[in-house]
Amino acid sequence: MPKISPAHEQQRREQILAAAMTCFARQGYHATSMDDVVRESGLSVGAIYSYFPSKEELFLTLSETRAEQSLAYLNELFARPGSIADKSREAVDYFFDRLSDDLVPLARVNVEFLSEALKSERIKERQDRRCESIRQFFHSLLSEAQRRGEVRGDVNIQAAAELMMALNEGIVLLSVTGLRRVPLEALKVAYIAMLDAGLARPDHSLFPSIGPANGAVASAGLRNGTHPKGGS
Repeated sequence: MPKISPAHEQQRREQILAAAMTCFARQGYHATSMDDVVRESGLSVGAIYSYFPSKEELFLTLSETRAEQSLAYLNELFARPGSIADKSREAVDYFFDRLSDDLVPLARVNVEFLSEALKSERIKERQDRRCESIRQFFHSLLSEAQRRGEVRGDVNIQAAAELMMALNEGIVLLSVTGLRRVPLEALKVAYIAMLDAGLARPDHSLFPSIGPANGAVASAGLRNGTHPKGGS
């Protein structure tokens, strides 16, 4: 038999993972069988099992692949030259773009990943690693911004990183379950204003679209229960 090239193997893996993502997003983890993935992929049963010996392994690989892709993008973004404010805004845009209608299936699978961690120690251990990578990214980002004087000195960086991660996961959960009642663009404006009000110095904005004056208006709106006006 001719030897399969590494590039072909990678292509096959990606084909199988894409089929699994479609099935999990459409039917959920428990209702999806390996036969469903076989049909969706168009490959043989043997081909599927030669790469992924179980549905759980497919599930875990998807989780890790998605986290690695997001973190790779964010690490590359913040390694570029330029202001932290511009790059922070681009990171927020990236997060909210992933919650658009076309990408909701990806977010739905992410919620499945979290719920399955309650039922499987193996999944929980690998979800712990995923969350720790995200936690460390936020911690590093906020620590650097604090060192540069862009984040207030009294901010507890560890707690702020945990809160940002929880906020993002909560927005994903509300979006996927259909319980979110605010359009994404309006939610993004409030999200940016809240981070600015809670983290940035009074004379500084973490995001280029909200300067000190606009940030103060948005912060006041959040305090008195009104919604900030204007585009994002």
